[in-house]
Amino acid sequence: MISPEKFRANELTQDDNVFQSRNQISKKIQKIAYKEFELLQKTILESGISVYSISDNSQHDTPDAVFPNNWISFHGENNAVIYPMFAENRRFERNSDTLKKLLEKGIKVKVTHDYSSFEDQNKFLEGTGSIVLDRKNKIAYCSISKRSNEELFKKFCNDLNFYPIVFNSLYNSKPIYHTNVLMSICNKFCIICLKSIKDHKEKNSIINSLENSELEIIDISFDQLRSYLGNCIQLIDKESNPKLVMSTSAFKSINSDQLSKILKHTEIIYSDITTIENYGGGSARCMIAEIF
Repeated sequence: MISPEKFRANELTQDDNVFQSRNQISKKIQKIAYKEFELLQKTILESGISVYSISDNSQHDTPDAVFPNNWISFHGENNAVIYPMFAENRRFERNSDTLKKLLEKGIKVKVTHDYSSFEDQNKFLEGTGSIVLDRKNKIAYCSISKRSNEELFKKFCNDLNFYPIVFNSLYNSKPIYHTNVLMSICNKFCIICLKSIKDHKEKNSIINSLENSELEIIDISFDQLRSYLGNCIQLIDKESNPKLVMSTSAFKSINSDQLSKILKHTEIIYSDITTIENYGGGSARCMIAEIF
């Protein structure tokens, strides 16, 4: 997790992120965002999950540094992949000495693939924002948008030996900017907004894939999508118990039937990150780059 020292509404990401506030951010709200970050981190730690918290103390303009999963992902034995970013000021996040700081904490990271040079071709793939991974079954899902290039996604899948499933999704008649806004794959279930996938063939392909992977489908509404219920992440604690991490707004949107289905498989932990959600246009999943 990376702290939001320079957090504000990023003007370079507002065009295609319909969830993001257009209001500019004040120092007061910046302080609130930092408190939200600290509280989420504390909530995760108290649930028995290890957290490596890194300060964003670079000299660059990095308003979205709190969302590190977009520029790096980890793939076993501390191997990492680096990604090309759509917004120019988000590219500075890769220059934040994060890997050096992880090394100082005892995590030696080896970068096996670096796709950042594709920015020169205006091709983007923003990590586990663009790609939702079923790591157990080696299947990758990607909703195409300005930030998620199909060709590059398929290259990623070929390089890392994942089976690709490509589709399109819409919210308010616009492509959903990141796949992890509409779906989250967990140990025995998948939270997904099927209504956002208009093409019946694509929708059926996803349903069939999830069912063949023996994942219970928990379908969510557009209102729940807007509350970031799809933007959650399942982690494991030090005893390998699963914990589903989400925001308070996401948790409050869950209906009783969905809640009973989720609790069959995992404990839920949540924290209020309303300011980060409103001004950053992302939620709990975006704030976590899980290390394998």
